[in-house]
Amino acid sequence: MGTLAGSVVIALTALSEANWLTAARVRRIGVVFAVMAVIFFSADVWLHTRAGVTDASGEQLGRDFVNYWAGARMAAEHRAPSVYDVKAFVSFQRAHTSAHANFKWYSYPPMTLLLSLPLAIMSFKAGFAFWLVAGWAACTALLKRMLNWPMAALAGFATPASFLNALSGQNGQFSAALLCGGVLMLGSRPLVAGTLFGLLCFKPHLAVLVPVALAAGGYWRAFGAAAFTALAITAVSALLFGQDTWAAFLHNAPINALLMEQGTDFWHRMPTVFAMIRLAGGNIALAYGVQIASALVAAFLTARIWRSQTTIARKGAALVLATFLTTPYAWDYDLVSLTFVAAWLVADGLQNGFRSWEKLLLAITVAMPLIITSMANQSHIQIAPLILGGMLLQTLRGAATQNQNRLAVA
Repeated sequence: MGTLAGSVVIALTALSEANWLTAARVRRIGVVFAVMAVIFFSADVWLHTRAGVTDASGEQLGRDFVNYWAGARMAAEHRAPSVYDVKAFVSFQRAHTSAHANFKWYSYPPMTLLLSLPLAIMSFKAGFAFWLVAGWAACTALLKRMLNWPMAALAGFATPASFLNALSGQNGQFSAALLCGGVLMLGSRPLVAGTLFGLLCFKPHLAVLVPVALAAGGYWRAFGAAAFTALAITAVSALLFGQDTWAAFLHNAPINALLMEQGTDFWHRMPTVFAMIRLAGGNIALAYGVQIASALVAAFLTARIWRSQTTIARKGAALVLATFLTTPYAWDYDLVSLTFVAAWLVADGLQNGFRSWEKLLLAITVAMPLIITSMANQSHIQIAPLILGGMLLQTLRGAATQNQNRLAVA
């Protein structure tokens, strides 16, 4: 019995300290995952380009990327309001991809049309390649501020969230670059940081806690720049594409909420509290109630840590983690931001020391996007919010320790 208890203690210690999770091992795991991702992604591209840009079932190369490309093309052809006409939008897609292409509809605000407008001058395949490379380059350039170049390049691609983002043809790397890039620039270039935050208005549900963080931390120059940028992009999109485009978007906007509330086919891909409750069988009222409670707690904790004297690394990590506990709408590909959380907390841990379980929980957080989707699909149990919440609490504990140490020194 004593031997068994001793073995359990040794195993728990090994897990809590995770001394075996060295930089060399992480690098090897990243390389192996990168090779596997390239193989699977190449196979996916081949399946979708044997006869044009769709596979046998009609799924487009890059899946959701067709929305950004077709939306930009229609806007460039002075047909921006028709982007929100589902029948016209689907007809345009099929005319430029395949007659049997899958149904897609445009759910993004007109600011997205403005930001994606460069895609209009590219062919579909060239645009998709540009989309992937530009997203990877943006994340890699920012990660290089914390990691060496090879590791930054690897981290910008070889993570589960980045792989899912590439397969989906989604904007997860761009939104991660804007949100996390804003945090990285706060200390040295607050106006640039605010501009990056403001550009995230094309996905406002991922910027929901940015005003809370900036106000609590007293970053008023960045706050003003963010507000100005968001308002400017909104105004330019209205001037360029017309008020009819905004009216059409607002008319369709409730469909997003309806899909989220009734989306039994994709709740397993949504790492949110709302999806967790709905997937477990809870009704809409309960899901919203628990989500609101989670959001209030997350906002309070964000304000608290951003008011503290802890490092910007822990503040940024807390902001990202709390964001996913606040918004009811997010997808697995949006979790690219967790790569920055890992980079921040690893750098902070190397300098100030890791807390028990922190390294293991970080590894689980980064690996989570590839695990939770299949697990939730099979079991109807979405554990992503629990992992994100655990990581947020661990981040707050580390921040509290740093604050106490600073007070002791003072």
